[in-house]
Amino acid sequence: MTDFGSYYPGVMKGVILGIDPNAKIVDITHSIKRGNIREGAFLLKDCIGYFPDGTIFVVVVDPGVGGEREALIVDCGSKVLIGPDNGLLIPAAKTMDYRVYRMVDERYFLKDVSKSFHGRDVFAPIAAHISKGVPIEDIGEPFDLFIDLELEKAIVCKDKIIGEVLFIDDFGNLITSISGNLLMRGDRIKIKDREMNLVSTYSDVEEGDLLAIIGSHGNLEISVNKGNAAEFLNFGEGDEVTVELARK
Repeated sequence: MTDFGSYYPGVMKGVILGIDPNAKIVDITHSIKRGNIREGAFLLKDCIGYFPDGTIFVVVVDPGVGGEREALIVDCGSKVLIGPDNGLLIPAAKTMDYRVYRMVDERYFLKDVSKSFHGRDVFAPIAAHISKGVPIEDIGEPFDLFIDLELEKAIVCKDKIIGEVLFIDDFGNLITSISGNLLMRGDRIKIKDREMNLVSTYSDVEEGDLLAIIGSHGNLEISVNKGNAAEFLNFGEGDEVTVELARK
């Protein structure tokens, strides 16, 4: 999972297969918005539970590449996360028991490490060596000073909930930080000057209408039936969402 687009991930795959020809590589996405650590962290946390035990996740959204930030291996017992120390890996790790290591043994890197492509020269080869059975303790050392990142913050008041837009998908749906557990079917949701119902399916409203739904991520989503809510409401990732609960 990266923000690299079309070319660079293929090079990383070549590095992995050169070390472990039997590796099975799955592309989650390489379309994370450039440098958007929170989006990458949210998507990793959302998808990690759907992959089998033994999966090694190489996740690179790394605006600090080549700088002072550490390179991390996160041992989650049944799964391993590899990527930069910028908070990207931690929300997903928190869904399991985990221990964080920083990479210190450069023998497992490629020979010439670029200052701008650690995905190829550091993270990909480390993942491949771990898949071949190299113990994490041989590559890294325990590290407790990693950068933490909180994603799903929502402030709950008597008659409103304040959250933020965590992710805008390709359909323009606004996935918020507000857990669906805080809402009830039939709630009237007010955002800006727009009111909408909390519904179960898109077909509960007319084409072109705004709706609120508990989406597949388990969070409140604001959508337009056969439309683009981000454009309709002029919302972006990180924008505050205030939901006024119009309950009788």
